[in-house]
Amino acid sequence: MPETNLRIFPSPLTIDLSGVYFRPEGLGNKYICGWSPPEDEDVKSDNLDVDYSVFEEKIWPVLARRVPSFETLKLRNAWAGFYDYNYFDQNLIIGSHPRQNNFIFANGSSGHGLQHAPAIGRAISEYLIDSNFKSIDLSRFNFQRVMNNTPIFEPMIV
Repeated sequence: MPETNLRIFPSPLTIDLSGVYFRPEGLGNKYICGWSPPEDEDVKSDNLDVDYSVFEEKIWPVLARRVPSFETLKLRNAWAGFYDYNYFDQNLIIGSHPRQNNFIFANGSSGHGLQHAPAIGRAISEYLIDSNFKSIDLSRFNFQRVMNNTPIFEPMIV
């Protein structure tokens, strides 16, 4: 977790086109950052050792270029772990099951589910009350797309 003496007010989750991302974490000028590598540069899943060179060579240069005050940030700690997601298309599944009555999905988002939780909550509450999405139409993310083998790919998932 990088730390800097400069406070950025307010900083939302920021995702660079390179796949590097950052966001504030709690108080005290702390930020969480990472990198979503291209598939050919992704590490093998049997090795969870932290490779600190990734921060120095891939993440830090992008952060410093994007936010000049990040040139002085310091790496405080790091971790490596598994990132679970919907393997079909890495996107949300929401709405009724096409064959099972009274079964409603709101899952498959993994890490970005937290980012989308307020919208998902609103959409599901409207769906439960009105049997339809009203203010946020998420119907294209229904389970039927899995059964029809029509994935929705998003290139910048972090």
